Amino acid sequence: MTRAITGLLAIVAGALLAAPAAAQAVKGGYMYTLANFTGSIRQDFSRVTVDRERNEVYVLYQNVVRVFNESGMEVYQFGDDLELGLIVDLAVDERGDILLLSYRGSKLAIVRSDYRGRPQSTVALKGLPSELSEFAPNRMAYRRGELALASTAGLQIVIADREGNVKKSYDLFRLFELEEKDRGNVEVSGFSVDVDGNILMTVPVLFRAFVLSPDGKLDWFGKASGAPGGFNITAGIVRDRKGNFLVVDRLKGSVLVFDRKFAFVTQFAARGYKPGQLAFPDDLAIDGQDRVYVTQMGRRGVSVFKLTYL
Repeated sequence: MTRAITGLLAIVAGALLAAPAAAQAVKGGYMYTLANFTGSIRQDFSRVTVDRERNEVYVLYQNVVRVFNESGMEVYQFGDDLELGLIVDLAVDERGDILLLSYRGSKLAIVRSDYRGRPQSTVALKGLPSELSEFAPNRMAYRRGELALASTAGLQIVIADREGNVKKSYDLFRLFELEEKDRGNVEVSGFSVDVDGNILMTVPVLFRAFVLSPDGKLDWFGKASGAPGGFNITAGIVRDRKGNFLVVDRLKGSVLVFDRKFAFVTQFAARGYKPGQLAFPDDLAIDGQDRVYVTQMGRRGVSVFKLTYL
């Protein structure tokens, strides 16, 4: 009997060791809304990015870039005089310089400015392949010396160095294996780059989130469903320090969390107008202190949540 019990325990122990580790539980708790000294800043859809090294937050809305400190208070703003052109997106490099994706008419430029918005230099894309001669990006991310620029409607991505030299490009229409009838009907919504250089995207009409690795390998996850873990209308996507994927669902008013193997973990926030709820959320970013910044409509501003790992 003793031998039998010992053998059974060995089998159970072996099975436990062989079983995949359960996804780490995580919670997202509401903290506050970004504000200035007169109260919460009420604005609609905006772009948000963070300086992870300095824990500063940058929000772009109607060509104005607002700078917030790590307490969520506005400390500066610039861009309203259009001196920098029409700003469509922004990013921050490791030196704390602000990179502005800007247009003057149809002419594209990447303006490098200091934290006060004072232009330091202008970068133009160089070496674009002929098939991208009309490339007009409207999204930009920066990671480890590289710029990732995307045309969300054109389904094109270009990777360039900090001087604007094009290193590679991707045709998402081909990578997504779309048909000609889909052209013009499929657009990228969420767009970011994680610490490993993977490009993260969501495509609402496909009910999918995509991960494009630096070597060109494309993975995806997601399905259409109103149930927990399913997608209704996807938007922003980022990755936390544990490797989890955070995906905004506009219709649910929630942020869905998936582990690095794409298994659904949890979701936080809900649709509504009370503190901690979200009204048709859109973009999001995460800083070095596990704070998640979510933009939304309805003049609700940018809501801030804190991730807690259990």
